[in-house]
Amino acid sequence: MTRKNNSVIRSLIGAGLFSVLAGAEAATASSFETPEYLAQEGLALVNAAEAYALGYTGAGVTVGILDSGIDGSHPEFKGDKIAGGYDFYSKVPYGPGNGKDYVGHGSHVGGIVGALRDGVGMHGVAFDSSLFIVNASLAADYDKALAPGWEYLATQNLSIVNNSLGFNSCGPDGAPPCNARDYGSAAAAEAAYPLSVAAYRKVAEAGSLMVFATGNDAQPHPDFMAGSPYWFPELKDNWLAVTAISETGEEVAYANHCGIAKEWCMTAPGGRDSPPGSGINSVRRGGGYYRDAGTSMASPHVAGAAALVKQAYPYFGAYHLQQTLLTTATDIGAPGVDEVYGWGLLNVGKAVRGPARFTGLFDVDTLGHDSTFSNDIDGAGGLTKRGEGVLRLSGTNRYAGPTTVAGGKLSVDGSLASAVTVQPAGTLGGSGTVGRVDNHGVLAPGNSVGTLTVAGDYVAYPGSVHELEVGPQGATDKLVVGGRAVVAGTLRLAGGPYRQNIPYHFITAGGGVAGEFDTVTYSMAFLSPTFDRGEGLSLVIRRNEVPFERYAHTANQRAVARALDTGSYYPPADMAGLYDEVLNAEPGEIAAMMEPLSGQVHAGTESALLHAGSQVARTVAARLRAGSVSHSQALPLWAQVIGGRGTLDGDGNAARVRNDSTGLFLGGDAAVGRGGWRLGGAFGYTEHRIELVGDGSSSRADSYTGVLYGANSWAAGEGSLDFLAGASYTRHNVDTRRSVDVGGRQTLSADYHADALQLFSELGYALPVGAAGVLEPYAGASWQRLRAGSFTETGGQAALRGERRDSDLGSFTLGLRGRAMFESGRAQWVLSAGLGWRHAMGDVSPGRDLAFSQGNGVVFRTSGAPIAKNAALAELGAELRAGANTAVGLNYSGQFGNGTTDNVGTLYLRVRF
Repeated sequence: MTRKNNSVIRSLIGAGLFSVLAGAEAATASSFETPEYLAQEGLALVNAAEAYALGYTGAGVTVGILDSGIDGSHPEFKGDKIAGGYDFYSKVPYGPGNGKDYVGHGSHVGGIVGALRDGVGMHGVAFDSSLFIVNASLAADYDKALAPGWEYLATQNLSIVNNSLGFNSCGPDGAPPCNARDYGSAAAAEAAYPLSVAAYRKVAEAGSLMVFATGNDAQPHPDFMAGSPYWFPELKDNWLAVTAISETGEEVAYANHCGIAKEWCMTAPGGRDSPPGSGINSVRRGGGYYRDAGTSMASPHVAGAAALVKQAYPYFGAYHLQQTLLTTATDIGAPGVDEVYGWGLLNVGKAVRGPARFTGLFDVDTLGHDSTFSNDIDGAGGLTKRGEGVLRLSGTNRYAGPTTVAGGKLSVDGSLASAVTVQPAGTLGGSGTVGRVDNHGVLAPGNSVGTLTVAGDYVAYPGSVHELEVGPQGATDKLVVGGRAVVAGTLRLAGGPYRQNIPYHFITAGGGVAGEFDTVTYSMAFLSPTFDRGEGLSLVIRRNEVPFERYAHTANQRAVARALDTGSYYPPADMAGLYDEVLNAEPGEIAAMMEPLSGQVHAGTESALLHAGSQVARTVAARLRAGSVSHSQALPLWAQVIGGRGTLDGDGNAARVRNDSTGLFLGGDAAVGRGGWRLGGAFGYTEHRIELVGDGSSSRADSYTGVLYGANSWAAGEGSLDFLAGASYTRHNVDTRRSVDVGGRQTLSADYHADALQLFSELGYALPVGAAGVLEPYAGASWQRLRAGSFTETGGQAALRGERRDSDLGSFTLGLRGRAMFESGRAQWVLSAGLGWRHAMGDVSPGRDLAFSQGNGVVFRTSGAPIAKNAALAELGAELRAGANTAVGLNYSGQFGNGTTDNVGTLYLRVRF
């Protein structure tokens, strides 16, 4: 690239250096063009705002700088900006907020690399980067002064090191050596600076990208440092030489040209050296800012740009950084003549999008990172992708060399003229076009479902894998081959859902399809693949003979599985999504699917309401037992507040049920006739909140109860025979809600009525103990019928309907109670306690007959948590009789059976008006 006149360069800059961005991106970039940004004109010249708009600011990257030190107290370097380093002159380390600059040059250079974006003054190219500072000693021999610094930097694992310095210093007419070429031979060059050359090799071996200024002596070739790879080729992949133009894009007379370094040389803003007020604006030692000019100012632009590229591609080594910065540079000279400006002007907005040319083999290990090369890539070289992670090529790529996928995934979403070889550890995918493919690894068209086009032949080898993914509505991965397609190895099915009897055309080839897959791997338990050959190759999925219930674990799961299976060959249209998920499921997933589909909440609600029915009898009995029948006669009106929790443990089939209830009963009774009978009635409201623990299903029942009861007491020997009996009717208004994820997220709800009729009785023999105590053995019996109404759920494909269901539950109870009375002033206390045993019979494992409301009507039975057949009873009570007309008390009753617990507390009030 040859030197152009100033007007041409200015026109390039005025037109914009990178014009491929969309308008929306440009608008985003403009938000970074603040006064602080514009105060350092070099940022606009290298298109930095475009990189910032893409999110690249240098964060997480540390740039090494070998220079005159740095002013660690300057606000532009506050916080953790200075990550470390060493001052070889003062023998002290650099660190956050700490450091001296003995000349001022290092602070200016450091500011261009990474001064903070804080709204003040100017900011650096990589304003979020960190800086690692090394100050050379002041030894008279530059080789001895600088070599220790490079030796030290070689130990620091730095990706980028800026070197705005040089060995040579003579004008156009000075005595040689004035530039790198003047040394005449590698031996002479190494003899001149043996310590530095040895240090260079160490830094290169350490993997650092060394960015050097070409020098300011108007030479046709760069300084020894920037030109060293000319004599020592082993350094070339780690070197960048940087020449300069002005801050507004004009050529400058002082800058050494790229010359012999043209292969690793580029251009960046270095600033005009006159008139006053020209140059690159950056940090002044001691505070403030000033302008300076030279290739020393150009080099840190490139070092900062390298930090942005490193952030974009954390896995890049020195060669990848170098090639990306060089190949994305903006051409500012005639093609093919590059002795002046090398590859051209730094364009960081383009560089953060990846390389634009492969000059040789671009061999890169992505180290698990996912990234994209979005530039169009040309050149004679090729690409080898290694390591985990996805590398996407989204541009129009015309490079001539081969492409090898040795590891991870290469996704071609643009076009690729190159032939691609996929090695056993590699995967090729994307929705673009490639030249030819030889597949020894994995072919996975699309990025999810998509089409990959091969312009030439596609050849799969034994051991290779073709990954086929399908999506909703029959969408499928496709491989479109312009030439001949040869299949082999394994076809691996992925994605879904796969549907029955639909041909998935996944390979078409202009030259025909030959070969066959050795195996087909898939995880579906109930569907099996077959092939159909026509113009290409198609996959057809059919229902196999494996029943759904084979992989279900419990009776409830098996019941719903059998019902679903009857529609599996021709799924109802309104349940297509649900069947898609079940038919495509793996064996280990079936039990978890059947569980929520079984609708246990309906059977569990029935279990809870049957179990809670005994609260009615206990409420009435507690009213009459709190004192003698005569005392009850004295206080005929009563109110009881009820609160309790009952649990029914699951049995390995049904889930555990928890019922939290609160309620209020109001009642009254009166003597009837002369036979000692007392008859009464009560009305109550109870709210039940029922939850299937771990199932995500729940119900609520608002229950309204009416009770009629009667009691009598007959003298018998030393005690009395006490009898009570009653009947109740309860209307339950039930609302259920459950969540199902099979066939999509669904919240299914239903509301229905349930009616409960209950009969109960108890006979006890009360024996006096002392002057104020009573012991009473007793026996009780109860029967209830719960009629649960029909319902139809709403809310999704898994909605169920249930028919009316009658359940009967009987119980027989034996127990012993005792109570004692105590006087306290004018008040009287009654304390009571009891133990008993209850045996239940009948529908102790309630269930519901259900069917899918949008299915084929096949009914299945779901069982709820069982009610314990045998349970221990415990009672405690305390009553305060505050006078002749009022009594208040608190009762507790509990049931404890095999997996059944019920704890009920009652606060009551009895009065006489």
